[in-house]
Amino acid sequence: MRLFSSIALILFAIGNANAQSQDTDIRKHALRITGDTLLNSFLNTTHDGAYNFSPDGEPQRFYTETHHDDSKVTYVEGDGKPVNGLWSIRRNLLCFEYPGGSMPGGCFRVYKVGNCFYYYNNNIPEYGFEIDRDYWTARSVKAGEEPNCEAMVS
Repeated sequence: MRLFSSIALILFAIGNANAQSQDTDIRKHALRITGDTLLNSFLNTTHDGAYNFSPDGEPQRFYTETHHDDSKVTYVEGDGKPVNGLWSIRRNLLCFEYPGGSMPGGCFRVYKVGNCFYYYNNNIPEYGFEIDRDYWTARSVKAGEEPNCEAMVS
């Protein structure tokens, strides 16, 4: 029941900012977060997020990710099964590793609009401050917060 309540809260929170598909270029409205700001945005926090957005902006997959102060991360999707890994900040990127191949890791450039965090996979080259390139892969807010990014980008 607790898992269902958590998923329902995530659906509600992320759904409120749902008009943004991954085709919505948020960067001209966003601040790229780096350094201590990036670290402090994730250290000892839980983020509720979504990815695989439909063309009309409806998220298809949801997750909760807790970033512990010992460099460990706990990632949980809809099935409720936690996946443990490691997180770090490297060269102004938010990076994840999941030992044993339990899920893919990677590094992300992180942008912020309002209280929403947008993740751009570092495997995709960065060009011209990324304006007019549409490929953010996920969006999150800190657990318990209601997204306030939609109006700033629309």
